[in-house]
Amino acid sequence: MDRCEALIEKLNRREKVVGTTMIMLPDTILIEKMKRDDLDFVLMDAEHGCFDTQNVIPMLQTCRLLGIPGFLRVQDSQYHLIAKAIDMGADGVMIPRVETLEQMHTVMDAVCFSPVGRKGVGGYGQFRAGESFDHFQKSRMIMIQIESQKGIDNLPAILERHGTHIGAVIIGPNDMSVMLGTPLDTKSAVMDRAVRQVFEIAARYNKSCGIFCNDAADAKHYREMGANVLWTASDLQFYCRGFTETMEELKSL
Repeated sequence: MDRCEALIEKLNRREKVVGTTMIMLPDTILIEKMKRDDLDFVLMDAEHGCFDTQNVIPMLQTCRLLGIPGFLRVQDSQYHLIAKAIDMGADGVMIPRVETLEQMHTVMDAVCFSPVGRKGVGGYGQFRAGESFDHFQKSRMIMIQIESQKGIDNLPAILERHGTHIGAVIIGPNDMSVMLGTPLDTKSAVMDRAVRQVFEIAARYNKSCGIFCNDAADAKHYREMGANVLWTASDLQFYCRGFTETMEELKSL
């Protein structure tokens, strides 16, 4: 079983899944240094980060060569953005700001071939080596981000209709805090209620769920609330922590 198949099984069983983010440092050497058995995926961020369909290719290729599941968070739920990510070799996509069934119809059209969707056939990294058409249809992962009350309200209908193809429901805490009226206060009472509501809906439909975590303390907090996808930190956060720690130690010499 390869790492992508193992990740799909872990998501289906709602087991602990650990991932991290590349947001501003498009360097394949960093991907090489991230290879660990306990890291389940690396996500390249095209929504808020520097990635696009040009500079993400070597990152996704390196993930594939190393056997690390590689995701791209696309800018929006539009066909050309999602299908292009799959064409370039993404093992999965994360879709921001999901609120409606119409958005999910577009996602399915972009990720899957007919009769499930309407994806065009082509692209540098669309198929893995030796991969069959049927295997492709079952193996590209979708994570949706819930970031508003509308998204929460429509999540049951989305999971009813497309739950079979959704690997995980992920909360974007910063965007959700803004949409719920407590900008960047991700631990407010209203946010706490919203996070618990999303986790409860996901559990009801036996779907994996998670939230972006700044650090291990965040991950512990949300794990205790019911998250099993611990999507934690970014390249910049790792760099800044290491830099700050070393500089503080040097100050004491």
